[in-house]
Amino acid sequence: MQITFNGITYETDDTSQKNALALAIDTCTEVWMLDQAISALRFKSFGNDVASTVIEYMEKRRERLEAPRITFTQGFVFRDDRKKCTVCTTPLELDKYGTGSDWFSSSDFNQFICGSCAMKKPSDIKACSTTDCGRLFWSCTSQTTCADCYARKHYEGLASNQAITVSQVNLDVPQYHGGVHAEILFRNYIKAETNLDSICVSRNNGIDLVFITNGNDEYDLLRNCMVGPSTVPVSTSRFPSRTRTQKVTQRGRVIHCIEVKVNDAQCSKAQKNAEKFVNDRIKRALNGEYGDDALEGAGTVEAAMNQGAEFELHLIRVSMPRFGTTEYLQGAPITAVRYAWGETGGTGGVPMTLLAQCDSITYMDSAWIGDTGERIAMQFLQHLGFDIRGPVQNNTGNGVDLTAKLKHTPTSPRWAFFEVKASTAKFQTSLEHAEEEQWMFVMDRCSKAVMHIQNYKSLGAYQGSSVHPTVATVSDLFWDFQSPEHWETRALYFRVAVRLPDPGQSDAPQVKLLAWPSPRSQGRKPLKKDPIPQPLFIGYGGSSFPTPTTSVGKVSMQTFAPHPFGGRYDNVHSCFVMGCDCSQFVASSPFSKTCQTCLHDHGS
Repeated sequence: MQITFNGITYETDDTSQKNALALAIDTCTEVWMLDQAISALRFKSFGNDVASTVIEYMEKRRERLEAPRITFTQGFVFRDDRKKCTVCTTPLELDKYGTGSDWFSSSDFNQFICGSCAMKKPSDIKACSTTDCGRLFWSCTSQTTCADCYARKHYEGLASNQAITVSQVNLDVPQYHGGVHAEILFRNYIKAETNLDSICVSRNNGIDLVFITNGNDEYDLLRNCMVGPSTVPVSTSRFPSRTRTQKVTQRGRVIHCIEVKVNDAQCSKAQKNAEKFVNDRIKRALNGEYGDDALEGAGTVEAAMNQGAEFELHLIRVSMPRFGTTEYLQGAPITAVRYAWGETGGTGGVPMTLLAQCDSITYMDSAWIGDTGERIAMQFLQHLGFDIRGPVQNNTGNGVDLTAKLKHTPTSPRWAFFEVKASTAKFQTSLEHAEEEQWMFVMDRCSKAVMHIQNYKSLGAYQGSSVHPTVATVSDLFWDFQSPEHWETRALYFRVAVRLPDPGQSDAPQVKLLAWPSPRSQGRKPLKKDPIPQPLFIGYGGSSFPTPTTSVGKVSMQTFAPHPFGGRYDNVHSCFVMGCDCSQFVASSPFSKTCQTCLHDHGS
């Protein structure tokens, strides 16, 4: 079996290479390196004794690196990370916390007392005042709750509907993103003139804009907007010509693919062959290379193609005064002209005025709004005391916006996850359909990131030998989430709403910290549509989930959280038991949860 560690591949069947792998693990001093290797091997360990042995060896090395270090110098201990009794300084074992007899902590988890010292002060050991808790704690402070309830109440109490003005944030407004602004301005212009919305089919290096017209009215409206109305020659004869019936072509769906260029920018070598370029980018989008939004848009285009839709290719050249020039300072207009894309020569269409004054651009770049909102949210959360560890996002910026490590006890929530919503008009608090699943959404994205699958495939290669920030974050947090239930019990979930100043204004941003509602699919009202359409594969220890391969049938989110009131979690998906090819659940009698075909419980 071949195992890769620190960029080197070892063949375990070769004794010398196996010994070299053991030596490399023994001399490794970086925990993140071991985390990354373990994450990659964890899903190869099903039925493989070699991989399991290597994982166990790496975990032992990781434990040695993270073990509390006690260093002796001339007989004196100068570092000991273990918790100690505040009274007698006896070291305490964290795994015995909460047993009710070994040791107790104060409400803020800063002071501790061992069982022997607690027996001498029995009146100081009290039960938590929180309903249905009853945990014993050391009441050496004015608080009346245990450390678990105190920590949860502290963090959850920070979420309120109160808007906080962040006056110390300096907004670095982008000077001039020509390409981004040109696309947005032209899209908004077409929307205003024709009420047609563009369809997303790619990211960055793909097709800039796509519009689909249906029927003559929409087609003529878009063509007249870009090319201008068709002119009919006027007769100069003194006698009227014979009345003729003009044949009108009835058009169905037409797909308009548009490439936007600014000033004298030229098409790339691939873009010069417009038809081949468009076909290639649509195929890539259908393969999921550009994300979920582009996949959905490409599906719309494919459906139109199956109905016999034709293609029209347009090149839009936007004349935009460069930043700092006299034209820009004078507020010259931004105009655009349409040309045939992929054809040499030809005349342009009618000039289109996209913006009357070019210097009125402020927050046109939606990516800048999102990035600035996350930066403000990070500063705001750090001010509240959260230990921010970074986002869990793919290279297009989709995923979990921010994560934070919490000050915790061995049994209280350890992490916090944040979904940031930034806007310039008002506070945006609504969530997308998948985000409404709270911990299941976070588990889904973090699992895909740690396994480098689907939209997170490219996280492995990042600036040479450096580790992608998302990989470092998920490698750290996954040690605290060893089962799907941990995502619900060991984390807190919040929304951060950021309102940036109105365009042209200089008032300070405002921030709200709100609770992230529990999964909507676990409510009393069942959902008609699966909120997380891309199922995930998780190889938690002791589970029967298969290795993530393209040949394995889809696993529904129902396998992780059975619906308490019935509804969407109805066992209609493929069986997840390894080696079982059953793809449709058929209830058996009298065991309603057991599949009649394969005798497995698809969704428990």
